[in-house]
Amino acid sequence: MDNRNFERKEEHREIEYTVTVLDLKELKKITKKAKLIDSSEGGLGILTDYPLEPGHVLTLGNGFSKQIGIVRWSDREDSYYRVGIKIV
Repeated sequence: MDNRNFERKEEHREIEYTVTVLDLKELKKITKKAKLIDSSEGGLGILTDYPLEPGHVLTLGNGFSKQIGIVRWSDREDSYYRVGIKIV
C-alpha cells in the first residue's frame, strides 16, 4: 500500500544538497551530490553515498531554488542510501 499524497515521476539527474550534522560536539555543514531518482509536488527520492537519517534537514540546490527538505526515511542499498525527502 502506497501512503504518498502525490504521484511521483521518474527522474535521472544529479542534484546537490547540504546537511548540517553534529560531529564530536561541533556542527559541520556537509555538501554532497546525489542522484535524483523520482520527484513529486511534495518530495524527492534520491540515491546518495552519505548516511542520511530520518529528521536530517537538507538544503537542496541545482534547480530547486534552495528548497528545504526533511529526510523521512533512508534505506541502505549496497554502497548507497536510498532516501525519501519531504519538501517543506
